Amino acid sequence: MKNEIILWLSSLIIVFIIGYIKNVTDINYPITGTFGIEGKKVSYKLDKVSYDKQFYKNIIISDIKGITAKVLMIKDEEQTEIPYKEIARGLEVEIPKLKPGQMARYKVIIIHKDQVIEIPKNDFVTLTFWGNIPTPVSFLNFILIYSGLIMSVRCSLESLIKKSNLKKFAVINCTIYITLITIIHPLFTSYKLGAINHFVPPFSDLVNPLLLIILILWIFGTILIFNKKYPEIVTIVVSTATVLIYFLN
Repeated sequence: MKNEIILWLSSLIIVFIIGYIKNVTDINYPITGTFGIEGKKVSYKLDKVSYDKQFYKNIIISDIKGITAKVLMIKDEEQTEIPYKEIARGLEVEIPKLKPGQMARYKVIIIHKDQVIEIPKNDFVTLTFWGNIPTPVSFLNFILIYSGLIMSVRCSLESLIKKSNLKKFAVINCTIYITLITIIHPLFTSYKLGAINHFVPPFSDLVNPLLLIILILWIFGTILIFNKKYPEIVTIVVSTATVLIYFLN
């Protein structure tokens, strides 16, 4: 029992590290930073993706009073300035939502007395708008993706100690990916594309090819495991491929 707990905890820690590295290296990871004005902190976060219902809300957290800011936005070569309004914890602006898949470039300009700070300097951030995804759907999509990763790592650890649970874990992992690919992820994508109650998206848009590759690998890997065709090597290869494909997704 103690060994089982250690193996599950090890799987969770490994997947946590994998997820962290994936997030901070993702092209959509927001631009964040903190700087000082007159000895007080000003913090910002510029997102690259928005799933908000009506507005993309951007907040500047500031300990200093008297600063102003505006968003300089460019869409279809048309430039717009949207001022921030003061709130209790700093400044806030609402950028009107665009249609799913549409993009706009923007930057933040912070002004304090004669000091003008552009973020990012001499550049713009590209913001892509997507449809609002209900929390339960987003949560299930997240849980199944990371459950698949956890089970993949757990299968690798199981194969190394040559335990009898390997077949069971492989079947569970196939079930997770089948559920994700056939039900949850298509629903997630439909909301993301704004298709619910509006149009039927193409099948190619609903099926994530990388997730499909992972499922195919696990189905073939499970068949080999059940037939005792190099189960340890097959499990490690399939699990490693799952992690690598996850970083491409």
